[in-house]
Amino acid sequence: TQAKTLFPYTTLFRSMELANFELRRRNVRLSHHIAARLPPVLADAILIEQVLVNLMKNAAEAIDNEAMPVERREVHLEVESAQVDGKDVVRFVLCDRGKGLSEEVLSHLFEAFFTTKGEGLGIGLNLCRSIVESHQGRLHAENLYNAGDRQDVTGCCFSFWLPLQPVFSAD
Repeated sequence: TQAKTLFPYTTLFRSMELANFELRRRNVRLSHHIAARLPPVLADAILIEQVLVNLMKNAAEAIDNEAMPVERREVHLEVESAQVDGKDVVRFVLCDRGKGLSEEVLSHLFEAFFTTKGEGLGIGLNLCRSIVESHQGRLHAENLYNAGDRQDVTGCCFSFWLPLQPVFSAD
């Protein structure tokens, strides 16, 4: 595998460009906000790019499969500095305006060979999780709700973070 180096944030734009074909094909808009002057993180740019592309394509597919109306056919990527559990991190958040995920699906989402797709293999999100965790980060999914109403789902967010100073294992 490629060595971890300082992550080039230009990779974010390349990821959006790579996923954009699938999004356009499914008539899904991609918006983004990338904070200025993000701090450096050590990461394998190709692997993080793969995680981002997979999450964007999954969001577009979910929106398209649910035949969401045009005003809800949007995916938004946000990248910012943050603190998670007392650690300085860069957080990547990808939200869609789809129908969300059931509690049952959320509880198994990152398991190997678990899929909600008719033709899915169930390895994409598991692989994404492994990639993020190999960078000492975490991947998380949660539904978005309308004004605290736990019944009115307005979308789903996948987020992951990478620490500014990762602690590498001895292996």
